[in-house]
Amino acid sequence: MDNAGRLRQLALRQLGNNLDLANAGLTYSGPAVIAVNAVLAELAPQFGFNPADPNYLFSFRNPVFSFLTAERLMIIYSEKGREGVRAEVVKVREAGAI
Repeated sequence: MDNAGRLRQLALRQLGNNLDLANAGLTYSGPAVIAVNAVLAELAPQFGFNPADPNYLFSFRNPVFSFLTAERLMIIYSEKGREGVRAEVVKVREAGAI
């Protein structure tokens, strides 16, 4: 920043690099959301939710993603399958979030 408070070229370049690093996770998070959405839709009826219901996102999927990110659930799904994800969703239910 110069004396007038304007950003100089170097600072703008550094800001851009930081933003690039901050968005690096998108290459994993996007596919994780897509994959875990499908798993949660399959599990939802076991918890009393219908994926076709207009309130499904607000009453089931979003609370699950708030407590357990899609990335975390994707790792669990990769290691333990659908039952591993189900066990994590049970914890969310026990916490009273769904």
